[in-house]
Amino acid sequence: MRLGPALKPRRGGGTAAILAALAIGLGGAFAAGAFGPPRAFFADERTSAGERRTISLADGSTVEADASTSFDVELRPAERRLTLYSGRIHVAVAPDAARPFVVEAGDLEAQALGTAFEVEQAHDMSSVLVTERRVRASDVRTGDQVELGVGEETTLRIGGRLAPRAVDVRAATAWRRGLLVFDDQPLEDVAEEISRYVGGRVIVLGEAGRLRLTGAFPSNDAAAMLDAIAAALPVRVTRLPFVTIVRAAAP
Repeated sequence: MRLGPALKPRRGGGTAAILAALAIGLGGAFAAGAFGPPRAFFADERTSAGERRTISLADGSTVEADASTSFDVELRPAERRLTLYSGRIHVAVAPDAARPFVVEAGDLEAQALGTAFEVEQAHDMSSVLVTERRVRASDVRTGDQVELGVGEETTLRIGGRLAPRAVDVRAATAWRRGLLVFDDQPLEDVAEEISRYVGGRVIVLGEAGRLRLTGAFPSNDAAAMLDAIAAALPVRVTRLPFVTIVRAAAP
């Protein structure tokens, strides 16, 4: 495992900071649930923390669902539509020219153009990554559209715009092989990713969020993953019910 450079931390917050983070985490956990918004509890398909599952749809398409994922399935005569509430899916679409295949995630819609692709829905962003052929991505608020080819991704955040960018497909889809791969990513972004596997929320306090991590971690042992991060970076990890707190270690 290769780890990137870390910032020198200042003294982390004390008990008050942990209690505040716990309150925020509990509020978010109960308001959003382990699988995102409350309506996700009634979704057609759900996976729990740390669980990955492959679902075969009635039209012949296949959906690989990452941990802590929830989505609805609608297979209508004129359209096939998945509504992703939280988490991440990879879809291999069965050809059917008469019925477009669309994945909806927040304000992002991804329409397959005979393809396989990945869609992610997190707290403040939606994204689509193409692994085969092409996808048309649309912002339903503005009507903006972009077409993406293999190895291209676009992300939609509140107030943002769609813009294609090239990505390393093998690294980005490593979760399908049971790995989480980070390439010089801020720890606050890493926390968003590993929350799917830990359960509840992972909250990074203060300057610890700007520490950067590079490495590959097996996703089937969340506790070991947190221990490895604590050993590699100058941080302390506190596990609480529904929430894990990461803060800069005292010098």
